[in-house]
Amino acid sequence: MFSPVVRMETIRLLISQAAQFGWPIFQMDVKSAFLNGVLEEEIYIEQPPGYVKIGEERKVLKLKKALYGLKQAPRAWNTRIDTYFKENGFKQCPYEHALYTKKNGGNLMLVALYVDDLIFMGNNDEMIEKFKSTMIQEFEMTDLGLMKFFLGLEVRQGKTGIFISQEKYAKEILEKFKMASCNPVSIPMEPGAKLSKFDGGERVNASKYRSLVGSLRYLTCTRPDLLLSVGVISRFMEEPVYSHWKAVKRVLRYIQGTVSLGLFYSRAENYKLVGYSDSDWCGDVDDRKSTSGYVFFMGNTAFSWPSKKQPIVTLSTCDAEYVATSLSVCHAIWLRNLLSKMELK
Repeated sequence: MFSPVVRMETIRLLISQAAQFGWPIFQMDVKSAFLNGVLEEEIYIEQPPGYVKIGEERKVLKLKKALYGLKQAPRAWNTRIDTYFKENGFKQCPYEHALYTKKNGGNLMLVALYVDDLIFMGNNDEMIEKFKSTMIQEFEMTDLGLMKFFLGLEVRQGKTGIFISQEKYAKEILEKFKMASCNPVSIPMEPGAKLSKFDGGERVNASKYRSLVGSLRYLTCTRPDLLLSVGVISRFMEEPVYSHWKAVKRVLRYIQGTVSLGLFYSRAENYKLVGYSDSDWCGDVDDRKSTSGYVFFMGNTAFSWPSKKQPIVTLSTCDAEYVATSLSVCHAIWLRNLLSKMELK
């Protein structure tokens, strides 16, 4: 029982396209979204305290619409808004189920849905204004204007391009873990550092370690420079020791010196999909598995980047590169299919 959400890399792709074509990105929020869902099955609840009818205490209530806390509520809400979009000329992207497109002649509009938050853009102001008014009439929505803050991303839209960062979030992490006044370093990991699950040393608080690694993981939404180091330290969340904690603190020290970094999407002369892949060989000293990574660009700025351990043990550097290449090719095929359904020229 869930509501499909748009991927973070798809959001970055939309931002890249908006910067390329000079389109503003708008944002709207649905008030009490789950209360708009229509239930498909019969559901009964006990009479809530304070609303029990005297003399009929054993009776139950039949729900007509979804409520917050109900397992079916997210799915019911998504079904409602999905049906509304399709009835009003939008097409659901088969490769990104929370992305909708609407084309009318030469006019195009794109809408990305994240539960009750949605962002949209297009090349026709009249179509966008009509979309805003109809959505407000159909649902109780708040027009937030230009996209400025979305899922923790700080977005600054200007004439020369769009800059996204997580500066506020990065500062909150440093404050939370008492590293706001630490000395910065120039790289997030020590060169040649090899961490192991069997490193000796004093055990550290596992809950605190997991919380910090999870926070850093979300920071990689706009910081691809952190992805490899965060991926490595996330391998030791079960039983972290002091050497692992020291590696995490170094990442925080790097963030301290680069807290304002982000991604700037601007218009490019050669706007096409380009990707790069790479891998190490037997980088993990515990199971001898390699680490793959790839990055995809549209124009001058990256929008998609993973880094993860390979599922098999490769016997040579050539094998490791082939595995990394196969993973990147699979992702490239998905991206090409996604771009084809956006109907951009």
